[in-house]
Amino acid sequence: MNRLHTLPADLPILLPTLLAAALLTSPTWGALDYHASLALAPVVGLGAMTLALQPLPLLRRVGWTVALPLLVLLAGSLFVPNCNRVYGLEFYALGPLCSAFVGIGWARLGQLLLPRHAAKLAWTGALLSAALPLWHFLNTPQVFAYHGLVGYVAGALYEDAVAIQPAYLTWRLFDLLVWLPVVLVPRPRWTSKLLAAQVALGLTLLTAADSLGWRISSIRQTLTQTTHVAGAFQVHLPDTMFVDQNLDLWRADIAFRYKELARAFGTRPEDPIELFFYQNAGQKQQLMGANRVDMAKPWLHQVHMVLPEIGSTTLTHELAHVFAAEWAHSPLGIPLRYGVIPDAVAIEGLAVAMEWPTRSNLDPHQWARAMRQEKLAPRMEELWSLTGFLGQQSDRAYTIAGSFLRWLGESRGWPMVRRVYAGEPLEQVTGQSLQVLATQWGTFIDNPVLHPLTDDDLARARLRFARPGLFEKPCALETGRSCQRADHLAAIHKPTRAVTVRRKLLTAIGHWVDDGMDDPELHLELADDLAQAGRLQEAVTELTALAQRQGVQQLHPLLRAAVDAARGDVLWRQGQVDLAEAIWQDVAKRPLAESFLRTLEVKRHFARQPAAKEALEALWLTGGHPAPGGVDGVLQRLFTALPRDPVAQSLWARRLLAFEPERGLQLLNDVAPRALVELPFTARESARQVMWRYVVDTRVDHVPLLTRLVAEASVPASIVAEWQRRDLQRLPPVHRPRWSIEIGQLAEQR
Repeated sequence: MNRLHTLPADLPILLPTLLAAALLTSPTWGALDYHASLALAPVVGLGAMTLALQPLPLLRRVGWTVALPLLVLLAGSLFVPNCNRVYGLEFYALGPLCSAFVGIGWARLGQLLLPRHAAKLAWTGALLSAALPLWHFLNTPQVFAYHGLVGYVAGALYEDAVAIQPAYLTWRLFDLLVWLPVVLVPRPRWTSKLLAAQVALGLTLLTAADSLGWRISSIRQTLTQTTHVAGAFQVHLPDTMFVDQNLDLWRADIAFRYKELARAFGTRPEDPIELFFYQNAGQKQQLMGANRVDMAKPWLHQVHMVLPEIGSTTLTHELAHVFAAEWAHSPLGIPLRYGVIPDAVAIEGLAVAMEWPTRSNLDPHQWARAMRQEKLAPRMEELWSLTGFLGQQSDRAYTIAGSFLRWLGESRGWPMVRRVYAGEPLEQVTGQSLQVLATQWGTFIDNPVLHPLTDDDLARARLRFARPGLFEKPCALETGRSCQRADHLAAIHKPTRAVTVRRKLLTAIGHWVDDGMDDPELHLELADDLAQAGRLQEAVTELTALAQRQGVQQLHPLLRAAVDAARGDVLWRQGQVDLAEAIWQDVAKRPLAESFLRTLEVKRHFARQPAAKEALEALWLTGGHPAPGGVDGVLQRLFTALPRDPVAQSLWARRLLAFEPERGLQLLNDVAPRALVELPFTARESARQVMWRYVVDTRVDHVPLLTRLVAEASVPASIVAEWQRRDLQRLPPVHRPRWSIEIGQLAEQR
């Protein structure tokens, strides 16, 4: 009887411990790192607050509340990958430990101000304190947040390089300054002085929040160049020469994608959309919180991206989130299950269905079929569960969800998809169970006539979808942080230090390497740093060992091709040109991505030309290094040295198209006949660049060159179809250019 009576008093100690044990089922959440600290901090903080409100010994019980979950995580590290326990302890100290201190502060404040209703005041104050970070998240571009009982919320869930930021340390210092007087005050008669100190420190805290970059003004002050597109967009960009040269192209692309989405959705946002284009991922992380993830805030009509590659469908994906807000009935413009939990399948699936990206000439239906053929596709019932989507590798989840919703819209009608996005249950909208719908979708997907695949396509699918997702990878965050640090060191030309960072990481995950769980690309990056540092023989040794892996660690054939190509690069640097060319020639026969094959084409072309040595070493070979003048400077010097070389002409002409289109077109005219025969991938990329210039520049006669390039360079039919749609948007059908009709017929024949 006595034990039953004391059980509720022990719950604040038991709950964090049980949660820590549950987290051990995930390699990422169970590691002593950011995710575990994020999950435990509010539970520990509220538990400490509850204990402080009880008339029982405090320090020992709070100590167990903080220590037991930590002991569970440390014990779990025997079988859950932990590659940097010291860093994890720092996260734990800033997370659960500091949250416990804040929880005690709330309890003490309630006891000082309203002794008879201390619990009510403490719980009310603790919950209401989330209003400020929540307001910032909902009303500004930022996705990161700080809160006394939660700690640091990094923002985007798929970030793989979450680190302790100086701002986090500063925030926790303010937490200590705010709550220290509350926790230490000995008598209630000090309450008035305590409240005055609280107000003063609180105002200081808000000022600090502004100086730490929470306000939208800090982003607009950094992205100083602003342009408007057809009254529908306000675009914020960095003020650089590169942006100036390509601004017309971005404006044309944005307008095209807006009209395409307006047609697909049958509606358009009432308010203008704000696009924030950041110069790089680091700037985006500093200003709004997301690093490697592009994202939208539909309720604010905002999209945040690193400057997108012109023509990339990623912009369509993010804009689709904003358009879809017109379908959703929630205040956030996204579907919510039970009115609280974001429906990730509907949110991301609809964006993929509207983007409909082509990767290696395959659409999501074909990729979904390849996934099913290789037994890699998640079950639809699992995907639609509350946590099933986020528990999958992102490529698998996004592709299957997008394919399913596209099929549902085209077979049942998009009004049905709109109702699902508005929050109605799928079974209620369709009148069929998810299991029946999944079977019908599977029959459609598995049709080889509708969705043809080759053996090469299946090989690409194995490489793309067999990789573990973020929450399945061992030491995912430590790997992300180390790679980001090493990449930065390599970018500022400190490759020796980058080598040290990568070797330390590989040593840390050594146990998991033995189990075949490491990422082979870590070794590729290490070889790149070794080559940049001039340690060529070490780089060859690293790549050779990687290519010769056997058993569970044996490389996928396409990944081995990348390793072989890198080995050829290093051998070329050593002067073994014949061997390097032989390796590159063999690799070029494999079904690799077009961009990879185009680089191989360029390397093989320049392999024996001394005048191309700088360009090869700086731009295309493993171990590349920064060169004076950047890419433009290197290519201009290459063209100056080899003015009649078709590849040098083509590469420089494509750069000229941005600011001297007439000269660029003339150069491409000169090189096209040779490039079409000898350099098919170079010719295909030239065709794309001329198409872009054609869309935004009507002053120059592109048609003769464009017709020849597109017709003879085997440009995929899907790309031709997109450019025909762009043409129809730009000109009325009666004025549709002859090349558009002729090239469309050629594409259909192919």
